[in-house]
Amino acid sequence: MKLLEESNMDQSNWLGEQFGLLREFLHTDFRRTLLLCSLGMLAAAVLGGAMAAMAPEVAASMLNSFMEQVQEAGVIDESGNMSVFALLTNNWTAMLLAALYGLIPFLFLPVFSLLANGAILGMMAVVFCAQGMPLAAYFAGILPHGIFELPALALSVACGFCLCKNMCRIVTSSSQRVPLVELASDLLRVLLLVVLPLTVLAAVMERYVTPVVMGLFL
Repeated sequence: MKLLEESNMDQSNWLGEQFGLLREFLHTDFRRTLLLCSLGMLAAAVLGGAMAAMAPEVAASMLNSFMEQVQEAGVIDESGNMSVFALLTNNWTAMLLAALYGLIPFLFLPVFSLLANGAILGMMAVVFCAQGMPLAAYFAGILPHGIFELPALALSVACGFCLCKNMCRIVTSSSQRVPLVELASDLLRVLLLVVLPLTVLAAVMERYVTPVVMGLFL
């Protein structure tokens, strides 16, 4: 019994230490990167909405392609119901890839994922209004799970951006580079301790809460 208590105490101390290191990392330059990513997604949403207003055919085509990708991902079954597990798997995979794309130096591929998602959000808002649906219904269909999913996306892309920036420094032998193992440890804490719980909450909300809230406005 004593050994079990000591083991639980050691695990608690280790987890507390990890959260402490996470807080320290979130107060470094990573915070500025996260802010820039969030603003970039907002700007992409505005531009996406403008493009949908000026070229509705192009926007409709892009949204159709997006919906086809969602269906192919197995998130929605044949009866039209969403699977929490499929949502979680799909979201977590997307977040993880957004971070891992940062391993490729100079291209900053994670940013493209952020901009694409932001543009789709803006396009969907304009399409909703064009089809005579209230804008409140659009926000009702986005915000319940988006409160968790959008920050998770911004965090994942910020991780990928930081990783790519450091990879550029490693390739160019810059004195500002951070040891890859050290940076990877910090980014892994962000993904596991923040992004993963956010994606779990987002999947549950999207399956059980979003449809109910959206139904109140349609």
